[in-house]
Amino acid sequence: MRRTSVVAFALVALAVFGGLVRGRSGDSPLGSAAQARPDAPEGSDAPAGDWRHAAVWDDGNAEFCAYEVSWRRYGRIYTGRALLVLVKEPWAPDLNVKADTPRPDGFDVLKLNHVRDVATGIYTYHQMGSVYFRRDSGALVKIAATSSEACGVSAALMVDGQLQTHSYFDGQGDRVQAYPDAAIPADGLPAMLRDYVHGAVPAAIDVFPMLMMGRFAQLAPQTYQVERRPRQVLRVPAGEFEAIEIVLRRADDELAFAFDDAPPFQLLRYQRSNGTEYRLAKSERIPYWQMHDPGDEVWLPEHLRSSHGLETP
Repeated sequence: MRRTSVVAFALVALAVFGGLVRGRSGDSPLGSAAQARPDAPEGSDAPAGDWRHAAVWDDGNAEFCAYEVSWRRYGRIYTGRALLVLVKEPWAPDLNVKADTPRPDGFDVLKLNHVRDVATGIYTYHQMGSVYFRRDSGALVKIAATSSEACGVSAALMVDGQLQTHSYFDGQGDRVQAYPDAAIPADGLPAMLRDYVHGAVPAAIDVFPMLMMGRFAQLAPQTYQVERRPRQVLRVPAGEFEAIEIVLRRADDELAFAFDDAPPFQLLRYQRSNGTEYRLAKSERIPYWQMHDPGDEVWLPEHLRSSHGLETP
């Protein structure tokens, strides 16, 4: 089967390692956490981050992917739905928000939205993380995240190198801390790891915990070893693809991200050693912000149209 329309959740890791929080400067140094080794797949010579500069981002659409989700929570696996959306936007640096129109002092960003809905018994988790990177350098500009369910709401915001977290959990509450300069946000991994599909792979990276989880007890980066596995044929609900898998590994955790081998390297499958898994069900370039009327939900595969995720036949 031929590949579905390409969806790139593509933001940059190379720029992030050393200059993660310097979004306004445009700097993109390589941090000490990323000592690269030259083992790109045979026949690959594209510089890391090339996909950010492709004309596809200027077509006025967003790259929109829907996933079947198996999510580990409360000691068991629940089924649900995730959406990963990548779109180019003009940025207003004075307010750190999307500009209505491009401005002389502004720049373009790529925005990755990660939306996850999973029902757990009588109530449903609604979680979202937004990660903003400069299109030119890949430097991180902003992270916003929230998690809500019947027990309460947690939220986080990182901008200008400062991280604010707000939680209803005892021992966490409201806090402000510096965001670690060399850490890659877990919220952005489905996009940022795309630099390594054809580019040089670092031996290790520092990953900051996922803020859209809504748990802020441990807010310190963890070091993961990085491995790129050989090209393989991968079948997911959306079809059959040639895939490259990037694996992050530490003593008690393993994350495996399988990307389409063709630029801009959409995420095909994500697996974690605790049993969590994403499987691509559909992808397309669409103006999703216009698709809010009754009936527009038919774009989604039928079993993913419920806000609670996968429905039992």
